[in-house]
Parts: sequence; structure tokens; C-alpha cells
Amino acid sequence: MRILVGTAALVWLMTVARTVLLPLVVAVLVWFVLSAVSKKIVSLAPSAVRRGKTAARIVSVTGVLLLMVLVGVVVRDNVSTLVANMDLYRTNLDAIVASLSVQASPFRQLDFEAMVAQLDLRALALKLAGSGAAYLASLFTVLIYLIFVFTEADAFAAKLRGLSQSPEQHVRLQRSVSRIKASIDDFFSGTVTIGLVQAVPTFVILWLVGVDAPVLWAVLIFLFSFIPTIGTIFGIVFPVVMTALQFAAWEPTVIVLATLGTIQIASTNLLLPRLMSRSLNLSPLVVMFAVFAGAAIWGIVGALVAVPALTMALIVCMENPKLRWVAVLLSANGDVGHARVDEAEGALPRDTEERR
Repeated sequence: MRILVGTAALVWLMTVARTVLLPLVVAVLVWFVLSAVSKKIVSLAPSAVRRGKTAARIVSVTGVLLLMVLVGVVVRDNVSTLVANMDLYRTNLDAIVASLSVQASPFRQLDFEAMVAQLDLRALALKLAGSGAAYLASLFTVLIYLIFVFTEADAFAAKLRGLSQSPEQHVRLQRSVSRIKASIDDFFSGTVTIGLVQAVPTFVILWLVGVDAPVLWAVLIFLFSFIPTIGTIFGIVFPVVMTALQFAAWEPTVIVLATLGTIQIASTNLLLPRLMSRSLNLSPLVVMFAVFAGAAIWGIVGALVAVPALTMALIVCMENPKLRWVAVLLSANGDVGHARVDEAEGALPRDTEERR
């Protein structure tokens, strides 16, 4: 009963305080992504660059600024291109529907043309452009939150020490937090790598084929990589539909479908398990529910941040023996591994015992 009441209260708070919480949540997730990526980059750098946290912070801040500039340019230029070519897409869509109506004789009772006539592609594109403009306006708020998140992250160690009632408890909490942060870094660094592996070839293929707004689709596919299963489907369907609407021909559509399908499936099923040291094993039903619930509460951004936020919660539950049952319920087959409970049961780390 307490869980249901707490969940209802959380959903109510997320709905009422959307304008305040949404940029904060995005900023926290961006911090985790930048922390994981910068840590990986700095680990590959020469030893002189690895000293201190300055290099990681410079990489993180530079990365988020470049990302903001890239997203701004893409949303402004590529959406304008799509809106300008909307008449062509509508004409090709009518031709495709007319061809399907002729070929699908058993289904002629379905009025495909009437169904398509109800679609207003120009209004949809203008709505997306407006959403993009609103998103760009909120980027400044996210950046402000991100600066304060970096500041709070530096003070977290001192706060953790203040929460501890004894040196032994502080060591246990520090070990537990370190394991959770390492698992989160593992997830985000692996996901970012997969996103780049999927996005860069997608841009190259769409650019060679001549599809409009290839950078926009590449950025979307990078974002979709943070959504297991559903993101793979979106990463294939959206560029294929765009190719069909632009060319109204089978050859380029089949080329895009075959190449992007191979990239998406191979990277997700072959490369991702090798990059992540520990499988999160999220249930597809839970993923789908999280995506649609996030979209219902916070729109498109909510759909994108729902699964990463759920993954972080799953990692915390996996590392806490008292919350392990939650991780089991969220998993696909109940296999979430075994949490290391030596610290939870009160055993001290070996280095602490030696110091005593």
C-alpha cells in the first residue's frame, strides 16, 4: 500500500512540477553521461593528463557545449529543410498509398486514401519545429542546473562523511556508492559507444543515398540508443519511412532498411554485451511502459530520459540487498546477479581492518 501511495504521489509531483523537475532530471542524466564518457576518455589519455579532476571536467564541459551547439544547428536547419520539402513528401505519400490501394485488392474496402487525407504533414512538421524551439529555449535552464550539479558532486563526499556515524560505516557507504557509480558509468559509457557506432554509419549511409536531414536522423538514432529494444525499432523505422517519403522508390528504401537494420541489430546484440561488464536485463514490458509513461508525463523528453532513469534505479536496487526484490521484478527473467553483501552485513573492507 505504501508503494502505491508513494508512486501516486511521485507521479502527481512530476506532473505538477514538470517545468522545474524536467530540466533538473535532464541535467542530472547529462552529468552522469559526461562523467562516464570523460572518465573513459581521460583513462585513454597520457598519464600527465590524468592527474586530478581538471581534465575530466574540461572534457565534460566542452562536450556538453559542443552537444548543445550541434543540437541547435540540427534542429534549426534540418527541420527547416523538412518543412520546405513537405509538399514533395505529401505527393510521394499519395503515390505510395495509391499504389498500395491497387495492389492490395483483398483490402480495397479500406479507404487508404481517405485515411491519408486526414494526415496534415505540414502541421505536424510545424509542431515539431515549435517543440524544437521550445527545447532549445530550455537548454539554457539545463545548463544552469548542470553547473550546480557539478558543484554538488564535488561536495557529495563531504556529505557522505557527515551522514556516517562511524568511520566503519563511512567506508561501507563509500564502497557501496562507488560500486553503484561504477555500474552507472559502465551503462552510460557502453550506451554512448553504441549510440556513436549506430549514428555515425547512419549519417554516412543516409548522406550517400541522398536522404534529407541526415544529421537530424543520426542525432535521433543516438538518442534512441538509450532506449533498449524500442530504440532499435525506432532507429530503423524512422529513416526508412523518411527515405520512402522522399524518393517513393523501392531501391533506396531497401538499401537503407538493409544497412541500418544490420547496423542496429549487430551493434545491439553483438557489441553491447561486450562493452558492458554486467547485463542489466531489463524487461521489455517494463521498458515499453517506462517509455510511454515518460511520454505521457513529460512528452518526448520524458520518453528519452525514462529508461536511463529506470536503469539507474535498477542498479541501485541491485546493489542494495533490501531492494533487490524490486530489481528482480523489473528484470526480464529474474536474473539480476548477486549483490556483494559483505559491507551490508557489517564486514569491514580488508584495508580498514589492517589500519585498525
